[in-house]
Amino acid sequence: MSLRKNENIGVNLNRLEIDVDGKTFSDACERAYEKQKRRIRVPGFRQGKAPKKVIEKLHGEDVFYEEAIGFVYGKALDEAIAESKLDVVSVDDFNVISVNCKDGLYFSVNCTLKPDIGLKQYKGFEIKVPVRKVKEEDIKNQIENLRERAARIFLVEEDRAAEKGDLVVLDFLGFVDGISLKGGQAKDYNLKLGSKQFIDGFEDQVQGHKVGEEFDVNVKFPENYHEETLRGKDAVFKCKLKAIKRFELPKEDDEFAKDVSEFKTVKELKEDIKNKLEENNNNIKRNYILNDLLAKVVDNVEGEIPEVMFRNSYNRLYENFEKDLKRSRLAPDQYFARFGINEETFFNNMHMQAVFEVKKRLALEKIAKIENLEVKEEDTEKEFENLSKQYGIDKEELKKILPIDGIKEDLLINKAIEFVEKNAKIEEEEIK
Repeated sequence: MSLRKNENIGVNLNRLEIDVDGKTFSDACERAYEKQKRRIRVPGFRQGKAPKKVIEKLHGEDVFYEEAIGFVYGKALDEAIAESKLDVVSVDDFNVISVNCKDGLYFSVNCTLKPDIGLKQYKGFEIKVPVRKVKEEDIKNQIENLRERAARIFLVEEDRAAEKGDLVVLDFLGFVDGISLKGGQAKDYNLKLGSKQFIDGFEDQVQGHKVGEEFDVNVKFPENYHEETLRGKDAVFKCKLKAIKRFELPKEDDEFAKDVSEFKTVKELKEDIKNKLEENNNNIKRNYILNDLLAKVVDNVEGEIPEVMFRNSYNRLYENFEKDLKRSRLAPDQYFARFGINEETFFNNMHMQAVFEVKKRLALEKIAKIENLEVKEEDTEKEFENLSKQYGIDKEELKKILPIDGIKEDLLINKAIEFVEKNAKIEEEEIK
């Protein structure tokens, strides 16, 4: 293979002319013949026994060219790109200039290149980050959640009405405009009153009724309800209260701590809860900082970026979305309905995310280049150790599986992010 020509033909666009020598292409044609000969019928010859020249005479000397080109194209292109030292993100417009077994293959391609973007600013950003301190009330709420999970449930035998906090067993059937509501019915449904599991007003209207009573619950679907046809609609649910159950919460003592955790005392349990809440708040704070800073970096990107980079980014996001659908075993319309998502808004947001990811990556690569950031051997070793612990795979085995260049690229991006953060002015504002 030889790179005959490397010509810039536009912004972030080069045309390469590549030559594959006659022997290499002739060998590829021979390989194509061996692969195809059993499928080609030639009068006077047994299946698969017709000589190559006979087949070429019958069907044309170019009969094997298409497959032969497929055999040599990839390697020739890779070698040409390596020789050109271009940072190629996409290849298209393949064109055969000339081809025959004697002289070989001569072809051209257009290569879209990664742009050399500009950055108006990436240091000295000023941001205010909201922070939340852990309060006694937060710890108390966590303890109450644990108590509720560990609660014992008893059937209420006395003749009393359902109250907030009770677990009621209901049969119900919903109607909208006099027509039964699809998916709006259930038997022996367990509902904790006050949980806000149902539409506003539903649980309030169950309260005050006794076991055995049949009654109507009148509600209105919210304007932002995930099912568009029900938004703002009045609904009637015909209900029958079949049982009332009450919760008996365990005492907040050391025995309770032993039952719900690995700790021996409530004091130790509360200390652990406090530590985890603080860790969570710190993670929220750091995510806020990074999201704000990276948004500012992206806003400062200058230069023309090839549309194919945005398209590739969008396709990767869409592939992940399809995998999520497959795991959830939902069709797209079911997915959007279940999670109350507007389809058009969802894909518009996906497109914006694709654009953001491309600009972010280009910007961080630019920062790493400008600031001469480096990934050292100890950095990659530490990363492989972390990955080894994360996946439970031996570090040396991971090195055989994961491409070292990809690991280094990601580490370099992280160093660029750290650089932006260290060079920003961050002010904390406590949330009351």
